[in-house]
Formats: sequence, structure tokens, C-alpha cells
Amino acid sequence: MNIGLIGMPGTMKSTVGRELASMTGMELMDTDEIFEREEGASISDTFDSKGEAYFRRREKEIAERVCGGNGRIISFGGGTPVAECNRAVISRTCFVVRLTASPERIAERCSGDGSRPLLAGDVLANVRRLAEEREPYYSACSDITVDTTDLSPREAAEIILAEAAKRSGGGYKDINSVK
Repeated sequence: MNIGLIGMPGTMKSTVGRELASMTGMELMDTDEIFEREEGASISDTFDSKGEAYFRRREKEIAERVCGGNGRIISFGGGTPVAECNRAVISRTCFVVRLTASPERIAERCSGDGSRPLLAGDVLANVRRLAEEREPYYSACSDITVDTTDLSPREAAEIILAEAAKRSGGGYKDINSVK
């Protein structure tokens, strides 16, 4: 089984994913990083040149591919769970952790970051709108929710590993034995 991280941009999915991988030795797969490496372009440049529909098709392909492995930490792009087919594959192959944070903290983390095209402009207003739109999709496929508003990446990772160990009957590395 994989540990899948979902949630809004700015909830520290990538950062917590790196921490989890470091603590467990599991392979990290960040779908946004994979997309940019394979496309040779940033997500925002791809939105501009090829459109959101193209990006979402590629996002689906990447999600299916990374979920095909086992024993991975997978950080999914913020919009990945919106598509039902993506939610189905994520739910089937991952212990799904939804990361949240207050809209103000997300806006703070994302301000000045031009790599998030759906948050461009009034970042806080766009965070609130996007969070409201995506809430039902995130809730539909998450096993647990961890609020990262006031947590360090290490603290969030420790919570996730403790919950994963409880739910898997100890199949995940126990947090007392992490690096």
C-alpha cells in the first residue's frame, strides 16, 4: 500500500512527502514534479500553452502510473482528486491523507509563487473559492485529515505515520523506529 497525500496547494504536500520518505525510506513520487520533468515545462507554462484540459489528461496518466507501484509516498497535485477516476485509483491504492491548513496560511505560503495558476491574482480569495469547490472531492477519498496550519513537516509526518501504523496493523514503519 502507498501513502497518498492530497489537498490544496500550500498545505505542504510536497514538503511532508519528502519528510515521510526520509523517515521511512519509502520512494517519493510527486506528481507535479513528474509532470514538469516529463513536459520540460512548468505547470503554469503548460496551462498557458496547452490549457487546463491537457494538463488534467496528463495528470490522470501520471496518477495511474504512480499508483501502480507499491510502498510509495505519493504527493498528488491539488486538483488530482477532483476527477472521479483519479479518486478511485487513489482510494484503491493508497492510505489517503488529506492535508489542510487555514486559508490565510495557504495564501501566505503561496503568495508570490507564480507556479500555481489557479491561485493567481487575489490569492486569499482564490484559495477560499478553490477550497470550497474541492472540499467534497477531498473528503470523498481521504482516510484521515491532518491540519498543517501550525505543524512542522516533521510533526505532520509523525502524525501520518502513527495513523498509518494503527490502520495497517503495523504494516507501516512504526514512528518510534524512524530515522
